[in-house]
Amino acid sequence: MAGGARREAWCVPLSRRQGALATTGDGRRRGKLFFGWYIVGASVLTNTLTTAVFAQGFQAFIPFILATFGWSRTQLSGAFAFRQVETGTFGPILGFAVDRWGPQRIIILGGVIVGLGVMGLSQIQSLWHFYVAFMVISIGFSMANHSITWPVLITRWFRRHRGRAVGIAMTGPIIGGAMALPNTIMSEAWSWRPVLFTLGAITLVVVTLLALTVQERPEQRGYGPDGDPLSEPPPAPGARMAAREPGLSVGQVLKMREFWLLTLFLGAMNMASNGFNVHQILYFKEQGLSAAGAATTAVIVVVASGIGRVGAGALTDYIDYRAVLLSIGVMMAVSQFYLVLAQPASIIASLPFTVLMGVAFGGALSVRPAMAGRMFGMRNLGAAIGLLNGGALVAGVAGPLLMGAVYDTRGSYDLAVWVLGFLSALSLGMLLLMKPMEMAR
Repeated sequence: MAGGARREAWCVPLSRRQGALATTGDGRRRGKLFFGWYIVGASVLTNTLTTAVFAQGFQAFIPFILATFGWSRTQLSGAFAFRQVETGTFGPILGFAVDRWGPQRIIILGGVIVGLGVMGLSQIQSLWHFYVAFMVISIGFSMANHSITWPVLITRWFRRHRGRAVGIAMTGPIIGGAMALPNTIMSEAWSWRPVLFTLGAITLVVVTLLALTVQERPEQRGYGPDGDPLSEPPPAPGARMAAREPGLSVGQVLKMREFWLLTLFLGAMNMASNGFNVHQILYFKEQGLSAAGAATTAVIVVVASGIGRVGAGALTDYIDYRAVLLSIGVMMAVSQFYLVLAQPASIIASLPFTVLMGVAFGGALSVRPAMAGRMFGMRNLGAAIGLLNGGALVAGVAGPLLMGAVYDTRGSYDLAVWVLGFLSALSLGMLLLMKPMEMAR
């Protein structure tokens, strides 16, 4: 570069110069990793911990809790159904709160609530204690996990690679869900109460510290999404950017046919996956597997979900979203039909179910926030994701209750599995009513 050109470049304001010098023409960072990927990593670790103690990893504690108190499976499933009601009703409120106060504060508060709630759950003495603790943890879990807060953060930091980044950010439950097996082993060795208490304390400290290190927008570091140079001066500290961002109003979102069709489709997927998230270890123990073997099937589902989380999210960057949804729905339906027809009684025989179920489960999770940003834009992204989550999760309330009630009345899960399989298959018809659209950016 000539001397005059070099002097001219350094006359650019510092915030603009950092963005320009730190990126290449296609948005890749020069010399160091784009900070957005650090936020993706923080999401992975946060969701690893929260799912280890309250989602997929919590399955390991269910047999021990049932053995301690002698509750029926319907009684136990009621707490999970109430959790879905909480998530469905609280989700839209949480979305508006994220748009108003920012995701970072919500994640910090959520981490504190989850940690303290899990520590309290370890001390329960009755069914109503379990329900109260479960609902408290559920509220914190919604605030700290990958349903709304982290996707809003990551969607702000990425544009071209948004689906891929969201998909990777949602892989934390792969590690957290794999904790089902260690949780089982530790609970057998030391009892479930001290194990839950310790995991709750770790979650409280680590999630809070992680949330304190993130920044909410790339403009705070002097560049735009994907590390691209800013097209205009960065906002003043504390300035709200929602009004400057493109996207639909909440009213416009609710008037979109695709919003309601996507909500119904994801509801059917949620109903199937939620039922097995609660009952899978119990189901495979009924098939003759050991506690560790049944826990291993849950681990396989979660590991396989990583393919769906990353794959489905990334595919939405490149192909028609309806093709992505079609593959998710077909895999979910086939997994259910295989389970009831094959009656697998070993880990190897269960693989067609666990792999297909896992990929479909993970894909349905990552498609939701990835599509919300592209369909509805950035202006009210938290509210849009919250509404989409709320509608889909309310539809999933029946999954755990159906599984528990059918088992308690018939002594077998088969009828419930048939119902879930047919619902998954019927949901594919909704894709015929969807149409391609210009994605909001």
